[in-house]
Amino acid sequence: MSNKFFLITVPILLLLSACAEKQELNSFTEVRAQLKNINAVLSTDSKLKQSQVLPFSEAYLKNRHKVLSTADLQSLTEHQIEELQYLIIQERYPERFLPWPASINVATNLNEEQKQAWQKLVISRLEDAKKSKIFYNRYELNKLKAYSESESLTNLIEYFKTYKPRSRLGIYQLPNGKEWYQSKVNHYLGTVENPQIILTNIQTLTSHYSKHNSNAVAFSISDIAKKHCSIVDGLNWKHGFINFSATFEQCEIKSLLVYKQVTLVLAEIDLGIHYQAWSEQQAMVVINQKLALEQEKARALLEYVVMKPAAVLSLAAIYL
Repeated sequence: MSNKFFLITVPILLLLSACAEKQELNSFTEVRAQLKNINAVLSTDSKLKQSQVLPFSEAYLKNRHKVLSTADLQSLTEHQIEELQYLIIQERYPERFLPWPASINVATNLNEEQKQAWQKLVISRLEDAKKSKIFYNRYELNKLKAYSESESLTNLIEYFKTYKPRSRLGIYQLPNGKEWYQSKVNHYLGTVENPQIILTNIQTLTSHYSKHNSNAVAFSISDIAKKHCSIVDGLNWKHGFINFSATFEQCEIKSLLVYKQVTLVLAEIDLGIHYQAWSEQQAMVVINQKLALEQEKARALLEYVVMKPAAVLSLAAIYL
């Protein structure tokens, strides 16, 4: 991990810790356990007790912030501190206005009473988001429409019929979108670097790639980590509470070389879409030029980077 990034991270966290000095401080294990409980509705782990607090409601946001701010920094490792800082930074961005993460069918974990409250919450948040020019992209909207249909969420089914997504896929198009993406790049890559420089470096590496030496299949950072590495516990529900950077850092790189080509191509697409305003067509051209894939699989890879901005950089970092 970059010392520069660590030096930037620690003072901010110490300031936050000082503001909460009268609160009881918790160990990493305690913070992780509390976050897992708070985010139970957002998890696919059926063993977790489902919280009665709806995700991204005011009560949820307050509880989550409290847990993050009461971590005992002096007991955390460098990777744990960096991930904690990342999650605190993410609280500043449009997440509260886009309450339904399109990567998961939240409603399937709710009872009927909660589903009614959930629909009201989502519609209310999205109406507020419009005032700030914050919108889902069309990939996300299609997912949410499908979830609503599968769970018979009649209010949301009707609402989404007239909902207009933003014109491009990348988060650069959201207010403060480039800054939001930069924070993700810093976190997943483990260093502070201009995304344009990273993109140029990756394009240099992928420029010689051709279809015949690609063997890409279904791609999942979590699955790759679980298959080839000793998992390092993390704090982020979006990644199954795995710390990707710490996990891949201690993993045997030889076992990961088979994923190098597809990972670097996806990293190029990720930076292009979320930072450089590439269109879907531009992204598909690059995928088709550098990976031998059926169109259905190519679109699945594109959907992955659209839904999980910058996450692929956690694996790409070991090849750069």
